[in-house]
Amino acid sequence: MTVQRAFSGAPWESQVGYCRAIRVGTHVYLAGTAPIDEAGNVVAPGDAYAQAKQCFTIIQKALRSLGADCDAVVRTRMLVTDIQRWQLFAQAHQEFFAHHPPVTTMVEVKALIDPAMLIEVEAEAILSTIPASLEAKMPSPEACTNLQQIRSAIDQIDAQIIAALGNRLAYVKVAANFKRNESGVTASDRVRSMLEQRRIWAQAANLDPDVIEQLYRDLVNYFIEVELQHFHIPD
Repeated sequence: MTVQRAFSGAPWESQVGYCRAIRVGTHVYLAGTAPIDEAGNVVAPGDAYAQAKQCFTIIQKALRSLGADCDAVVRTRMLVTDIQRWQLFAQAHQEFFAHHPPVTTMVEVKALIDPAMLIEVEAEAILSTIPASLEAKMPSPEACTNLQQIRSAIDQIDAQIIAALGNRLAYVKVAANFKRNESGVTASDRVRSMLEQRRIWAQAANLDPDVIEQLYRDLVNYFIEVELQHFHIPD
């Protein structure tokens, strides 16, 4: 499973040994996010709303660096040093999540790592295989009445193709566990058979078989490289 990490450059990341966010497959986990600027200084001392907004801004930036956004967030946890200011913390939360509300928790804690900090936020997100903006049902080509509909449909199809290739890659990685040697990974006979079948499918779909074969040759070479990286000679 693919793992991606995002870092904000906060001094504690290297000192403690953690990242701002980590994406594992379609899940994204965000570390406790404090209201600091790029230099590591606490922003807006004493301002509960501004500090909360800064936390969510940092979270959104981390999400976007991993291919997600606030609409993918399913849970937030707000650790605050003064629960009496809950409405100010909640205001910032509402501004980021009102249209796609996650579950949330707000609890008062004795202190955070810097006395000037009033809030720290954790978050978790789950990504759809296909971007939410593309999940609407596609009209048939004949039913499209404008260019925007056609472009949206093409985007949705491409998203589905890429998601399917991602699933294919997952199978390729697992397949390496069942190969006894590297020749079993490269499997030239198997590759030829696959390409012949893809040419048949291409013809059935009114596509140029030569073009589709070349596309698949490039894809197969990529998948073979990945499989070789995961291949281990059995003991």
